[in-house]
Amino acid sequence: MNLNWDDLRILLAIVRSGSLTRASVMLGIDQSTAGRRLSALEAALGTTLFLRSKTGIIPTEIGEKLIVHAVEIERRADTIAEVAAAPEEGPVGQLQIMGDHWVLEHLANRFLPSFAKAHPQMSLRLASGQPTASLWTAATISLWFEDPPQMGEFAIKLAEVPFAVYGPRGANHDDLPWVSMMDESATRRAPAKFLEKMRKPEEALQLTANDARLVRSAVAGGLGKGLLPVCVGDVDPALQRIAHPDYEITRVLHLHAHPDTVQTLRVQTAIRWLRERAQDIFGDPAQEEPQTSKVARFKGRTDKQRACA
Repeated sequence: MNLNWDDLRILLAIVRSGSLTRASVMLGIDQSTAGRRLSALEAALGTTLFLRSKTGIIPTEIGEKLIVHAVEIERRADTIAEVAAAPEEGPVGQLQIMGDHWVLEHLANRFLPSFAKAHPQMSLRLASGQPTASLWTAATISLWFEDPPQMGEFAIKLAEVPFAVYGPRGANHDDLPWVSMMDESATRRAPAKFLEKMRKPEEALQLTANDARLVRSAVAGGLGKGLLPVCVGDVDPALQRIAHPDYEITRVLHLHAHPDTVQTLRVQTAIRWLRERAQDIFGDPAQEEPQTSKVARFKGRTDKQRACA
């Protein structure tokens, strides 16, 4: 019996995405093709690899065992590709970056263009959602606030991100209700604790949302005042930071990486770049260094210093 690597890739895409539809999108093929390949693989093995349920597709016991081996094959193939690549080509392969939607959007605007230009052999995938850990993860780094590492993840402090309260420009902020970020999976996170502390009994909570971009839009539309990352609020001309000594907090952004993929060249490269630039990307725009100064400071460091950053 011959196993096709493309069929194993479908196996991994299904377990990582949770459905045949999302797996086909990840691989750039149509769903019927993905379904045929999965059926052919199950027929060749003479067993069922996944169980279909209302919540998605979950692997059977045999499926889990095969997935473990498929992950190992994938990692060995990635290692071969990295070793075979010329040193000047740098890291190769796909890197997935997970985090809150506004965090990924900020990276897409301020970090990924220069990173992708410097490392053209890499492909990048952004995935927003809740923090998750998987035994079958692809090469992934995750950026989360207040979330502890899971399943032995590698984790480092990446940046201190300032937050402040904003209201619509020109409005009487004392009369505004509150809008707030609220994550139903972890209601005791910093924004919820802040709101509990600062909201007066007579002040209404007009709206909650699970992403800072939605809170920003609600504030800009006049719906209320709300806590936002300074790097998001200060650059929006429709918003005005409310001057109040208690209306500012700092949240620590952490970088997580799975222990099985943290040593790959593409993950190490991304970690090094992010550690160098994260504070500038997510810090207070008013306190940024001039671009020429930042470039000079980075270029002045030796390669050995950069590798140890």
